[in-house]
Amino acid sequence: MINFIEILIRGLMLGSLYALVGMGLTLVWGVVGIVNIAHGEFVMLGAYLAFWSFSLLHFNPLFSVILAIPIFFFAGITIHKRITERLTKAPELSALILTFGMSILIWNLAQFFWTNTYRSVPYLTGNFPFFGLVFAKSKTISFFLALGITAALFAFLKYSKLGKGIRATSQNSEVALVCGINTIKMRAVTFGMGIALAGAAGAIVSLQWVIFPQMGTTYVSKAFAIVVLGGLGNIQGALAGGLIIGVLESLMTQYWSAKMAQIIPSMTILIILLLRPTGLFKR
Repeated sequence: MINFIEILIRGLMLGSLYALVGMGLTLVWGVVGIVNIAHGEFVMLGAYLAFWSFSLLHFNPLFSVILAIPIFFFAGITIHKRITERLTKAPELSALILTFGMSILIWNLAQFFWTNTYRSVPYLTGNFPFFGLVFAKSKTISFFLALGITAALFAFLKYSKLGKGIRATSQNSEVALVCGINTIKMRAVTFGMGIALAGAAGAIVSLQWVIFPQMGTTYVSKAFAIVVLGGLGNIQGALAGGLIIGVLESLMTQYWSAKMAQIIPSMTILIILLLRPTGLFKR
C-alpha cells in the first residue's frame, strides 16, 4: 500500500508538469483560436535556457524558471504580433501549417547550434524521506514550482482586469469588442502567456530529465492529449487532464514498462474522441 501511494504521488508530481504544458496550449487554442504545433519547441527552448544559464552564467536553475516567464512572455507577444495575429481569421489549416513549419525551424536551429548531444542540469540530487516514502528532490521541488505557477495563473485569470478581458474574449470576441475590450491586445497577451507557460515548464523539465533538440515532440503530444481529455479551452480541464495523464503514466511505468507508458497520450486521444469528443469538461 505504501508503494502504491508513493506511485500515485509521483504521478501527481509528473502530472503537474504536464498540466503546465497543456494549460499553455489550451489557453492559446481557446482564446486566440490557433493550434500551436510549435508549443513543444518552446518547452525545449525553456529547458535550454535553464541549462545555458546554469552552465555559462552559473544561475541557480530555480531562478531560471522565474527568468523564463518574462523572456518567453515577451517573445510570444512579438511572435503573435508579427506572425500569428494575421491567422486568427484565416482557415485553421493555415495556422497548422505555419506553426508546424515554425516547429521544424526551431528544432533544426537548435540541432544546428547545440547538436544532438544529451545535456542535463546537475542540481538537486538526492531524495526527501517523508513518513516512510521517498521522493526525489528534483521532482518534489518541480512539483511545487508547477503548483505555484498554476495557482498564479488561475488567480490572474479570475481576479485581474486583464484576466477578465481574456475570459471575455474567449467566450465571445465580437461582444467583448463591442464592450470596449481590446481583443487584439487580449489575444497577444494570451499567446505570450501560453508561450511563457511552455518556457517555464521547459525550465522545470531541465531539473529532472535530459535535454535534446527533438524533445519538444514528446511534450506537444502529451499537451494535445491533455487538451482533448480536459476539453478545448478549459484551463481547469487541462489541469485535471495533466494530473490524470501523469498518474496513468506512473502506474503503467511501475506495473508494466516505461516504453508502454509512452502510448498513454495517443490512447487517451483515441478513447476520448470515440467516447466523448467534447472532453471530460465543457469549454
